[in-house]
Amino acid sequence: METRAEAGVRVFEEVLGKPARPARTPVAEAARDFLFAEVWSRPGLDRRSRFWITLTCAAAASSTFAMRTYVTAALDTGLVTEAELREFALQFACYQGFPKSATFEVMLSELLAERAKT
Repeated sequence: METRAEAGVRVFEEVLGKPARPARTPVAEAARDFLFAEVWSRPGLDRRSRFWITLTCAAAASSTFAMRTYVTAALDTGLVTEAELREFALQFACYQGFPKSATFEVMLSELLAERAKT
């Protein structure tokens, strides 16, 4: 039977599309064991919906690290497109404000430019 930590690693790798690093802090353990093993793996919402919710929360918190992480993963999985992310930025601006949306859009443009180079 898969342990909670093993499930967390598996779901982390499925969602983010990269190998999970060993959890060396309580926050990293919580992300692995709760966020990925329990929340991202729950029934009731598909992964695409979970990406949109997560992107909204990361953008609302102005967390550039989280925005980059989840935008990259969403694009890599093919569950979200560049056009949808641009539309998201506009919708987000209407509810959370243009400054926060501009932060998201700048991050998105930089990320897409980096991806185009590879």
